[in-house]
Amino acid sequence: MKTVHSRLKILVAEKELREKRSLGIRTIASEAGASVPTVQRLLNNTMRRVPLEDLGALCRYFNCNVGDILNMEEEQQA
Repeated sequence: MKTVHSRLKILVAEKELREKRSLGIRTIASEAGASVPTVQRLLNNTMRRVPLEDLGALCRYFNCNVGDILNMEEEQQA
């Protein structure tokens, strides 16, 4: 079964390498204009509902599309 997964950690790591600086949750939220809980839950892949305002803010911040942050992946069978 396919489920939605966050790729925010990957985008953060790429931005950190490009800008040669560390980005914490509060820094990302502040600079992007998104809420801290949204950023934290997306980074931990525990988000169930994403506020569209925050998703748009993160897309602008990372200069990407929604599909670059959220994607469908095959669920691992245990």
